[in-house]
Amino acid sequence: MASVILHPSSRRFAAAIWFASFGLLATVIFFHQLSMAAHAVILYIVLPSVSLGIAGFIWGGAILDSSKVKNHRESLVKGLGVTIGAYVIFALLYANGLPLLEIGWSQREVVGLLFFTLTFGLLLGGPMAAVAGIIAAASLFSFRRYLSDGRESENSQTGNR
Repeated sequence: MASVILHPSSRRFAAAIWFASFGLLATVIFFHQLSMAAHAVILYIVLPSVSLGIAGFIWGGAILDSSKVKNHRESLVKGLGVTIGAYVIFALLYANGLPLLEIGWSQREVVGLLFFTLTFGLLLGGPMAAVAGIIAAASLFSFRRYLSDGRESENSQTGNR
């Protein structure tokens, strides 16, 4: 099967989309039985997906770089790191977004909400987030063989392998 040449600067965007998609899938599966108001969908489905996309953009692009991540084990560790980063980003977004979207919360409570989210949210959503991040990283690493970062095509053109 022919591989698609992925420009090195595109790795970050590809990883962001990949991780955000897995975040969306995980949260939709987790909350699919609940009827949710629009603001709850934003808080519990959109924010985790966006957070995972941002973390994937910042840290996940390395999974597509064959010089940085060489095997599945390294990709799993990187995926767990992306998930931890996404969780911190989510906690910041959630603590600032809840007072804007829910009546009864104040901007003065943002710091308390941040610590509340970092502790209790980790207990409630941490395992699901870790599994989603690890599966996203493993599948992205497996998908990497269909993407070329340009090195393989350069090496085959020059005769170096």
